[in-house]
Parts: sequence; structure tokens; C-alpha cells
Amino acid sequence: KFTTMCQSQVFCHETGLAVLRVLALTRNTYMNAEKVVELLLDSMQHLVQEFAGSPVGPQIMLYYGPDLLRMGLGEDLKDESGENMTKALEALDVIYRAARRTLTLAKSGDYQYQLNVSPLVTAIKKAGKDWKGGAQLLQVVQGIKIKNNDLNTEGIIELKA
Repeated sequence: KFTTMCQSQVFCHETGLAVLRVLALTRNTYMNAEKVVELLLDSMQHLVQEFAGSPVGPQIMLYYGPDLLRMGLGEDLKDESGENMTKALEALDVIYRAARRTLTLAKSGDYQYQLNVSPLVTAIKKAGKDWKGGAQLLQVVQGIKIKNNDLNTEGIIELKA
């Protein structure tokens, strides 16, 4: 199915690229790739634009992004229902949207913005075996704040206390 979709130039340069990037963020440890395709095709077009590098404004790079998604998924990497990845991608969507809000007054969109997500990774590590996967990641990102440098080229996530 994925191979057939890849014959489309549009799919290859948008959703297909986004799927490959999501799987790469998990270091290819996530086992339900079909669910990633389904989610990105059906309901997460905003994330497709972010991962395909075609958003309006600067491209956002998540510093520690692979650790965030891989560790944020927790133990359930088979994820037969796809619920774990659904919640994790919803959490990433919250992060990207929060970052975009801080960039609304950016003077140019022709640069890369680096968002440091290490405070989230630290929270996951601190929880250890008690981490509840994508659902907890989605819960933790609610109400995050992002502090940018003066040039709006770098930012860091601040968690609610």
C-alpha cells in the first residue's frame, strides 16, 4: 500500500516524507507504521506540513526530538490500536503550534528555528518505568510555554510547575 502511494509525487514530498520522519524520530523502533500513515493522511495535516518542511514561516527543528518521541511513546511500541502514537503525535502538534504562536512576528520565514524540548525529555526520564506513553506526553504538554531568544531563532520549552 505504502509503495503504491509513493508513486504519487505529492504523497512522496508531503505525507510520505512526514511518515518517514516520524518513524526516524522513533529510531525505527515503533512497530505500527500503517497507523502513522493513516494518522498523517487523515487528521494531522498540520504535522505533515511541519515534517515535510513546507510550513508558512521558519522550519522548526526539535532539539532532542528523537528522544522526545521515542521515549515519550514509552513501552508500547507495538501499539496495535495506534492510540499511543495518536496521543504522541497530538502532543507534537501542541508543541509545534505553541512554537508557531511565538513566531508570528518573525521578520522572515527563511531560516530554521531550533526548539529545545529537553525539559520534556527530562520529565520522561524522571518518571522512568511509571511513564504512561503518548497519553501522558499529551497531558504534560498542555499549557507549555516557550521562551525564545531575542532573534526568535531558538527557543526552549518551559513546563508548568
